[in-house]
Amino acid sequence: MRNKDKLISIIMAVIISAVMGLLFAFIARKFASPQQLQAMPPAPIMFITSVVESIIVGVIVALVIPMGKMGHGLAARFNAAPPSVKFNLLNSIPFAVINAIIVSAICSFISIAQAHAHIPAGQAPPLFIMWIGQWLKLLPLSIIVSYVLAIIIAPIVVKAVGPGGPPNK
Repeated sequence: MRNKDKLISIIMAVIISAVMGLLFAFIARKFASPQQLQAMPPAPIMFITSVVESIIVGVIVALVIPMGKMGHGLAARFNAAPPSVKFNLLNSIPFAVINAIIVSAICSFISIAQAHAHIPAGQAPPLFIMWIGQWLKLLPLSIIVSYVLAIIIAPIVVKAVGPGGPPNK
């Protein structure tokens, strides 16, 4: 049943990452100065590329990191059994936190690096400083959005795909 668990993780990663990609692009455009907006691609292109980047990173993360297994382990530690609300709340934590941290870090770095490349060399702050400040501002919102979405969509995806087997110990 591991294939169903992977499929559930991939579907959740696609949905959550797409929303996060839209959120990243919206926030970047909303709080950009007029000069920063001029350096950015047109809004439709920025939204599309942000969503595609987020989905690619999210799916890779879902394939590499066993977030479903971690969620089941956390829920089991607190004696939460599926399909209870307690199980859903606990099971969603690892997926939401890990996915939000990695996807937001990579996608924000790509965006900041592209913006950094358009700043004249003498005026550009160091890339790492420019990125870390933006990423840390975005991180709490990314985790919250990812967690809320995981809580909402996990039961729907599990019901559509069917539950996997018990977690391996």
